[in-house]
Amino acid sequence: MLGLMRVLSLAAVLAITGASASAQTGAAATSVKEKESKARSMSEAEAYALAIYAPRPAYPYAARDKRLTGSGIVLVNVDSSTGTVVSAQMLKSTGYKVLDDSALEAFRQWRFKPGTVRKVRIPINFVMRGSPGYREYLRAVGHSLWLQNATYWSLPEYPREARDKGLTGKGVAMVKVDPRTGYVTSALMLKSTGQEILDNAALRTFRHWRFKPRTVTALEIPVQFTTKGVFY
Repeated sequence: MLGLMRVLSLAAVLAITGASASAQTGAAATSVKEKESKARSMSEAEAYALAIYAPRPAYPYAARDKRLTGSGIVLVNVDSSTGTVVSAQMLKSTGYKVLDDSALEAFRQWRFKPGTVRKVRIPINFVMRGSPGYREYLRAVGHSLWLQNATYWSLPEYPREARDKGLTGKGVAMVKVDPRTGYVTSALMLKSTGQEILDNAALRTFRHWRFKPRTVTALEIPVQFTTKGVFY
């Protein structure tokens, strides 16, 4: 009987120890999951530093024409194995759907260095040209017509490699547009910036431009990359 009690007592100790270890393991796993599920907040500059492809949100002409401004916060969910953004949503709206939609359209295209982030909260601020915090430069003369007909356009990115090397240049791009859809069908440099990396950055952006159907068939776009930003 005494031997049986000792066996039962030992079994009870083992059961309690096993339950404790299981609880600790479960708690650790929960802690890891909670840590992974938390969104990492960072500034726009910090997000750009981790991104390998990061098109800036376009400032829609309809919004600029009405002088709509606003700031918000975007949450992007990232497949950490590939760095691809799998979803994006507004945690805080800019106050205008047209600005929110422009921000989400851009951030859904972002790509990050694999293994760096899972969730990122990125602040976004739309302000009128000439205001602090938004580096947009436009020559108004001669551009008003196509701006009114553009439904989506954005400034070319200044490649980090080009900025680091101090590469600058100006050229002229030509885009051809399908009048039925308003989509750009081709883009080429009529005059090179003198730097292939800058030419490619300009053309990559211009291929995504869109116009109102039956308004534009071809367009020449002057572009200049300087250390102060990108100019049209």
